[in-house]
Amino acid sequence: MKKILLIFIISFNFYAELVLEITESATKPIKIAILEKNNNSLVGQEIIEIISNDLKRTGEFEVLAFDELLSVPLNEKEVIQRDWLLLDVDSIVFIEVQNENTDLDISYSIFDVSYNDTEDKRRVLGLPDSLRQSSHYVSDGIYKFFYGIDGISSTRLMYVTRTSNIHRLIISDSDGFNEQVLLKSNSSIISPAWSNDAEQIAYVSFENNRAQVFTQDLASGKRELILSSKASVSSPAWSPNDKELAFASTKDGNSEIYVINLKDKKIIRLTENIAIDTEPAWSPDGKKIIFTSDRSGSPQIYEIDVRTKLKRRLTTEGSYNARASFLNKNEIVLVHRSAMDFNIASLNLNTRELSVLTSTKNDESPCIAPNGNVIIYSTKDGNLSYLAGINLSSKVSFKLPALYGELKEPAWSPFIR
Repeated sequence: MKKILLIFIISFNFYAELVLEITESATKPIKIAILEKNNNSLVGQEIIEIISNDLKRTGEFEVLAFDELLSVPLNEKEVIQRDWLLLDVDSIVFIEVQNENTDLDISYSIFDVSYNDTEDKRRVLGLPDSLRQSSHYVSDGIYKFFYGIDGISSTRLMYVTRTSNIHRLIISDSDGFNEQVLLKSNSSIISPAWSNDAEQIAYVSFENNRAQVFTQDLASGKRELILSSKASVSSPAWSPNDKELAFASTKDGNSEIYVINLKDKKIIRLTENIAIDTEPAWSPDGKKIIFTSDRSGSPQIYEIDVRTKLKRRLTTEGSYNARASFLNKNEIVLVHRSAMDFNIASLNLNTRELSVLTSTKNDESPCIAPNGNVIIYSTKDGNLSYLAGINLSSKVSFKLPALYGELKEPAWSPFIR
């Protein structure tokens, strides 16, 4: 597979800067050009730059720069097919910008060079002051047209940074812009998780010298203390209907899995074992929870029925399997020790086939994009923690190291519409 290195600098004020490095691209990326139809406006060029960067970051597109073009058509009728075939271009994307009051709508069409014809036309209805988000929606539409999978440029990332013992919980757009610091603390912040409607988050904070589970409304910023304990509390996980949180705690003396109702705060204990049970994650239908337990003598993944509390072991290969979550109803993603390295792996629940997905070392905290096709995880190079990722269908891999400090505990938002 062809290896290239692309670098995009993403500003995070003075305390953090992400550098996205595509370390392995698609074997044959789709080659396109993006042009504004019948115009050359400043806002059009800004939109084109955002879309171009979105598509380049996937590692699955090659976007031609303006100075690489042999001719510049204003619309589909002006396309000189010969010029584009010489450049081996697959398609030309034409965009049109319509400003109505304070709203900005973007129409786009995809012109197939080989057939010399328009294949698809779409329109993204914008909201006030939403140029970047509207542009991300266009990127996602282009990605889905070519690959048949929902794009993720319009989604958001959440993660924890640590610089000089200052911990920050940060949310940003998938390209690193529009970052928000939700919490700044001298104490650790762990286990951030998105609600399924993308309107709230949950996390564990040690800001008051004890483990506390908070939820936070993203629109208002309002925080609610869900659980406070001198004992260990970790891994809050939203149920599919967002009415409950599963979590792990030693509040009864041993690490067990619990579920708390967010309305009445009633707590139900699911596991009861002398072993350590931790890291719960819900099944897509909300009927089961998978978790990590060392009840067999080494960390392995188990499943429990929330209603009947019947349990079964899911992993059998290897002496270490942990931090699992559902990729889909038939497959989970987890941390697996292969030889001496800790890697991200997937397990088919029907065939029990385990596949190692990453080639980095000391991998942890995998999180799955809402399209089920990209995984971001935390990994280490010596003492430095950074984020890395892999595209499951194209095998594109990338890094997200910080120029200063460390990045860890990634969490990917659901689709935001």
